[in-house]
Amino acid sequence: MARWTVIVTRGPSDRSDTPIDSALSNDHLTRDLGRRTASGGIIALCAQALILLTQVGYMALMARLLQPDDFGLVAMAASATAFVGVFADLGLSMVTIQRKEVDHDTVSALFFVNLGVGFALMPLTWLMAPVATWLFNDSRVFHLILVLAVAIPITATGAQHKALLVRNMRWMSLQAVNLGSLLCGFAVGIAMAWGWDCRYWSLAAATLTTASVGTVGQWMLSPWRPTKVANWKNARSAINFGIHYSGSQFTNYINRQSDNVLIGWKSGPGELGFYTRAYSLFMLPITLVSGPIGSVIIPMLSRLQTQPDKWARTYLSAMRLTLMMNTILCILITINAEQIVALVYGENWSKSGTILMVLSLSLITSISGQFGGWALISVGRARELFVFSIFSSAIRFAAFLFAVQWGASGVALAWSITSWVFTPVLWLYATRDTKLRFRDLVKAAAPFFCAYLAVVALFHYSGISFGLSSDILSLPAGGNIVLNSSITIAIYAIFVVAPYRFAGSMLGDMRLFLDKDERQRT
Repeated sequence: MARWTVIVTRGPSDRSDTPIDSALSNDHLTRDLGRRTASGGIIALCAQALILLTQVGYMALMARLLQPDDFGLVAMAASATAFVGVFADLGLSMVTIQRKEVDHDTVSALFFVNLGVGFALMPLTWLMAPVATWLFNDSRVFHLILVLAVAIPITATGAQHKALLVRNMRWMSLQAVNLGSLLCGFAVGIAMAWGWDCRYWSLAAATLTTASVGTVGQWMLSPWRPTKVANWKNARSAINFGIHYSGSQFTNYINRQSDNVLIGWKSGPGELGFYTRAYSLFMLPITLVSGPIGSVIIPMLSRLQTQPDKWARTYLSAMRLTLMMNTILCILITINAEQIVALVYGENWSKSGTILMVLSLSLITSISGQFGGWALISVGRARELFVFSIFSSAIRFAAFLFAVQWGASGVALAWSITSWVFTPVLWLYATRDTKLRFRDLVKAAAPFFCAYLAVVALFHYSGISFGLSSDILSLPAGGNIVLNSSITIAIYAIFVVAPYRFAGSMLGDMRLFLDKDERQRT
């Protein structure tokens, strides 16, 4: 086993002697946790910007090569595969990330559980194919589910390797895998749609390619390899945490997919295609900013769970910085929704513009709801997150069921209304028994929520937005977006960013990550 004795040199702060040690130990990170988190956030944001540009270009091209029905069919099949696939990880990746200490035996046990569950769920998904075919009344869904289910064990195979990369804050490696796998998947999808006219199969092939390349990349970049498990005792408590976290992920799946199921059942693949394309654009701020920040903040907060005062200060700083970057994106998408859809997808997708405009009213609350998850996950309260997710998912499903009679736009409105209700409730729930208070979160978020509501109301009631300015000023296609965005950025910079900057809040939040004296003091 000579390969385990190779000396790996990562830098002056890394004292691990073997690849296994360097993959499992993160003691060296605590001495420079703030700088690594800050650099990880920058890397994640830059990589996510590249991914965003790639995704927008891919969606724009595929929207012109395929029909709404093609996207709707894949969304129908994905609702079934995602339903089962959410259990493939069992939350065990988050166990590896969140725990203060892990050993090789425990991670090996989690790997084999992931692998076994992944391969068991694939045939279970195949058994669901006839049910989905009957529900959606379309035989094409059957074969799509059979193919897409293969991605479940593929993804499960790399779950622990990816978690170890996150645990060790190897952000550059992670983003290289993410971007590389997406590019490969998109290339295959475009080639099949353009060169061979494979229609919806091109979307399925892109999904499988992305999953396969991602897993291979994770294995290549992580030096850890599983071995036979000597003792399963430590793995039991880890699996218990993972099951609760997985339960919350499943209920979030109900939140994210029940709308697709109901629209597809009630209105068919065409209406669902319009909805899914609008939802993809709706998710961009979450994908671009809050997602990457959350991916680096949760490991950092997990390392600080034994220092509650520092944990609370870091949490609020991360919350403010995330809102500062995201609020402007939320405003821009809300006031330019219809024009963005026309520019990205073309004039044939105008119905998606209306849906996006309604969905975008909840952008800032959907993003802010994630802050509650940061608090609960980082201190190991996965069970409480699961309980909250059960109740919120049940209420939202009932709202969707009532609203689906008005089509995709009605479902979008139900999403927005429930999002404004759930976010403050989750904040109140997550701050119990912590150094945080509910009013701390409200105080931190208030300037950004007020800015969002004020600017959106200004554009709406002044008649500047919703396409009027381009008609009045005879602007070319896309000119309305540029005009609205310029005005919005100027207003946001003057009334939100500048006061935040000059009050010292921005520098204080950034210093919390970078100030060595603060780290030593705490």
